[in-house]
Amino acid sequence: MKKVAIITSGYFPVPPVKGGAIEALINMLIEENNVEKHLNLFVYSMYDEQAEKKANRNEYTKIVFIKIPELIKKMDLVVYNIAKKVLKKKKHMSYRYILQRIYFINQVSKDLSHNCYDSVIFENHPTLLNALKKYNNFEKYKDKYYYHAHNEIFNTFGTDTLLENVKKYICVSEFIQKSISNKLAINDDDRFVILKNKVDENKFGLCDTAKIKEFATRYNIPKGYTIFTFTGRLNPEKGVKELLEAYRIAHPKKSKLVIAGSYFFGSGMKSNYEKKLEEIAAEIGDDIIFTGNIDYSNMPLLYMISDVIVLPSIWNDPAPLTVIESLTCGKPLITTYSGGIPEYANSNNSLIYRIDENLIQNLAGGITLLANEKNERKRLSDEAKKESVNWTKKSYYIDFENSLK
Repeated sequence: MKKVAIITSGYFPVPPVKGGAIEALINMLIEENNVEKHLNLFVYSMYDEQAEKKANRNEYTKIVFIKIPELIKKMDLVVYNIAKKVLKKKKHMSYRYILQRIYFINQVSKDLSHNCYDSVIFENHPTLLNALKKYNNFEKYKDKYYYHAHNEIFNTFGTDTLLENVKKYICVSEFIQKSISNKLAINDDDRFVILKNKVDENKFGLCDTAKIKEFATRYNIPKGYTIFTFTGRLNPEKGVKELLEAYRIAHPKKSKLVIAGSYFFGSGMKSNYEKKLEEIAAEIGDDIIFTGNIDYSNMPLLYMISDVIVLPSIWNDPAPLTVIESLTCGKPLITTYSGGIPEYANSNNSLIYRIDENLIQNLAGGITLLANEKNERKRLSDEAKKESVNWTKKSYYIDFENSLK
């Protein structure tokens, strides 16, 4: 049986108790592997007490938790505060886990040297490839390591040679393939494979009335209202500010806008941007509901209480799970022609708008349309179900397995 090591990003744990799309996808692979039993999976994850309790261990899957010393965590916090408050770095979040990730990568490097894997998959960040620089790991795993690209590569962080020697780039969309091909000047299509993101259709298609009612009560989401929902990180590129402005214009009667998420998943940190969103929401009134970060296991309930999902990304979003989850749930979707989104959503199953000077007005028009036209919501819902009928947990697992062949 093939031994496959998956090196997570070194930010959040698996299972995804603190959120994270990549961590959710890995956890889905673990769950399906426990059924199919085709691989021996070894997942390297940041340690978390809650994740360790939830981890599903068996002979086919081992989660290798790497525990970070408390001193390193404290030092990282100092580095972060210097970057944010003293140096006033615009992307200060990039400095939040630097020392912890260095420690994580070093521990992964040691473990790779002590084991013999048939395939090693690095998830989404070039710095993880540094685990091959020590202990003769590069020679040991040459022609055996893969790069699972969930985002574009803007900075190689000194790993150019390691990136050049990746056996295969596993990309979440054709958009990402083209971007990496251009960035690294790789013209050989055989070096790439598209592995489209999917979700567990059994979880995102459920309908547990009691749980749905309890969830709605917990977050003060009333009955009899049209519920528009945004879920994701509260960062500028996700278009949350534009969504609030559009909702302010449309402001349909007897509706609520639920904003589920936070600045950086379950970290508890709040950005100036998030505070600005709350100021705009206060001006609109009590029809805006901020839930904060929601545990991934409860995400299906969020979709079930929602009538329309809105993801107005204004950056090149590669393949957001929100799009895939909403279509799998058969929910009407308002989104944008952004990155890889059109490879999943289209004008038949979604209201999809261009990112231009008319975006806010167009979003407002879409909100008004779906608030007033139940038949259009029903049509989009039916089309979403048709589009996603083959987006299954098992098919994702099989596609993943085939990408290693």
